[in-house]
Amino acid sequence: MSDSETNNAPDAPEVEVILAEFDTKKDILAEFCTKTKGLIEAALQDAKIPYQSVQLRVKSRKKLREKYLDSSKNYKRLDDITDQAGLRVITYYEDEVDKVADVIKREFDVDPVRSIDKRETEPDKFGYYALNYVCRHTHTRAADVEYKKFSDIWCEIQITSILRHAWSEIQHDWYDMKQAFPSDIKRRFARMAALLEIAESEFLDLRKKKSSYLRSVSVQVDAEVPGLLLDAVSLMSFIKQDPAVAVVDQSIAELVQRELSHEVPEANIHLLLKLASCAGFTALKDIRDGLKKHERAIHEYVDRSRQMALAKEEPRSPLPRGVCVFHLAVILIGGRGENVLLDTYREMGVTLDATSTQKVKERAAIAEEVLAKYASGG
Repeated sequence: MSDSETNNAPDAPEVEVILAEFDTKKDILAEFCTKTKGLIEAALQDAKIPYQSVQLRVKSRKKLREKYLDSSKNYKRLDDITDQAGLRVITYYEDEVDKVADVIKREFDVDPVRSIDKRETEPDKFGYYALNYVCRHTHTRAADVEYKKFSDIWCEIQITSILRHAWSEIQHDWYDMKQAFPSDIKRRFARMAALLEIAESEFLDLRKKKSSYLRSVSVQVDAEVPGLLLDAVSLMSFIKQDPAVAVVDQSIAELVQRELSHEVPEANIHLLLKLASCAGFTALKDIRDGLKKHERAIHEYVDRSRQMALAKEEPRSPLPRGVCVFHLAVILIGGRGENVLLDTYREMGVTLDATSTQKVKERAAIAEEVLAKYASGG
């Protein structure tokens, strides 16, 4: 340390005074963080911006001491340290950081001079990137009785992606000693940071390709493109979009006097996909044609077997969308005989005791009867 640095460094008594002042503020800083965390979460939800989490922390006494004694910073008073209270907003993807930043700038009084965009770095530097805002509650909010006691508190709000956050947590164990490690260790550390950036970029690209694929499938389902193969994505779009599904689902809901849910749970899609495959469907057209051909059979089957549920249900719980696909598949499988339907249920992981086995047999009998009835024009 040079003479000028020695002269600028705070002495021990001065540090103890600063720490004592900090001790008197810790409780209000903790309350500030909790209140501000809730505000940020509400603002992000209102803006419909997905986020992984909002974390908070009050600076530890040890870290505060180290920071205040850093001669390169030239701190003169406690309030020169702007991150005594800190929050971190963690997004799923890097391109969501700026969306969160817009919310923070709208909801807080941001100091542009003391804020820093740590994403702006040398092209050969890799590692933790974040947007760090030094800010406080706006004058309008600070005038509110709930926030008045926080009016003089500045904090640091970091915004980063989940991968960058993970890297930040990992490198904490290395940071204080990284200059002491030999070159080969430091080089490997830098390579890992570069790989992280590549992974971040790849996830963004994959998300774009996924969105593009989902849109493409949706358009093909809407256009009833022949030969569109059956998979989880196409079946989800089909259930959400196809008019035949909407009509038969609604008729089943009215028959059993239950509401029709607006949601299509992913777990249901995988169940329906397995059942559809067991029924012999390979393309969406197969299901579409099956619904049109067997609509009356489905209606009668549901009417006759609705009291034979294998699992007890809430009497008025909403029916999931796509329930018609379930009944269509069960009818076609059951129409091949009770043993085929029993084997299918077992393959689906359904545990069958004596009572439920009997109910499956009864369903299979109903399926055979309604298929025969409407096949002959009944």
